[in-house]
Amino acid sequence: MKYKIFFTVLMAALITFTSPITSVWASDSISAYMGFSREVNEALAQQIQDKLGIEVKNITLSWGEIWARLKTESPRFNADMVLSFGASEAINGAKKGYYEAYQSPGWDGIDDAFKSKDGTYYALGTFSFLLLGNTKKLAEKGYEMPKSYKDLLDPKWKGQIVIPSPRTSGTAFMINYSFLQLYGEKAGWEYLTKLNENVAFYTKSGNAPTDLVGRGEYLLGLGADENVLKRIKDGYPLIWSVPEEGIGYEGNYCTILKGTKKLDLCKKVMDYLGSEEISHFLGSMGYIPPRKGSISALYGEVQPKFIKLDHAWAVKNKRKVVKMWKSKFLMKETPKARKVGDEKEKKAAAQE
Repeated sequence: MKYKIFFTVLMAALITFTSPITSVWASDSISAYMGFSREVNEALAQQIQDKLGIEVKNITLSWGEIWARLKTESPRFNADMVLSFGASEAINGAKKGYYEAYQSPGWDGIDDAFKSKDGTYYALGTFSFLLLGNTKKLAEKGYEMPKSYKDLLDPKWKGQIVIPSPRTSGTAFMINYSFLQLYGEKAGWEYLTKLNENVAFYTKSGNAPTDLVGRGEYLLGLGADENVLKRIKDGYPLIWSVPEEGIGYEGNYCTILKGTKKLDLCKKVMDYLGSEEISHFLGSMGYIPPRKGSISALYGEVQPKFIKLDHAWAVKNKRKVVKMWKSKFLMKETPKARKVGDEKEKKAAAQE
């Protein structure tokens, strides 16, 4: 009986003394829509928690999915922040009043190109798309990596190229408008039409081609650069290259969503995202970070050749570009990409 009484008292004491701690810990958390790859999202969330003691409840989505959610949920968002989406989403969301303006001191000393004037969004450096190949499969075929995008039109690559769909992937939209600006709109669509003849299918995410090519399911792909370094370290027979014309690039934008009840925590996170520590962290993952002095582990000290891009044009013409792409290439979307793309379009139509 004595042991039973002692146990009851002990449990009551534990509940009494641990409840405030649990409550405080629960309050030191935010939720975020995160558009990096799942692995990068988890690593970044852990980095923030280790440094700031703020748990980031990570909701991994493609850029297109994030934008669809923001439009559906406005003005009562189901997340506190967005960590990584594209220029189109950042600029259009700012125009719609989706984001909290915050002039973060953590971003002092970073070039103005990486932040909006009113503090509604900041860019966690840039990411690009790359031409990807499987070294083992290429060697078996006796093929070399293409040196130019025009080389991808060779009939020998028929059914051996995978690319993401711009209806669901921000990377894919970047790929498409990069070609439209590289060659001009008319010639750009003509190029994409010819390229489509060699494409096996279009994937939901920009990282999917990395894994498909890395596993040897396809010889070549155009995909995001963010998981390439890790897959090579994992032992995938993966090779990447920057074709002679260059590669497209985009910003990984982050923002605080208006109406969050955890504004102070979000501000702390935003301040930390501008730190040298985070720039080094992103550089170690292969990105080209925003703060000078931080080196990309994928590209090294010398930046790759970039295609000259007008991002404002891309933002303005996104709907037109995606609509045109759909009219030409929809039949080769994967079932998953088709499902997500259709759901996005239905939601967008319901809001108009």
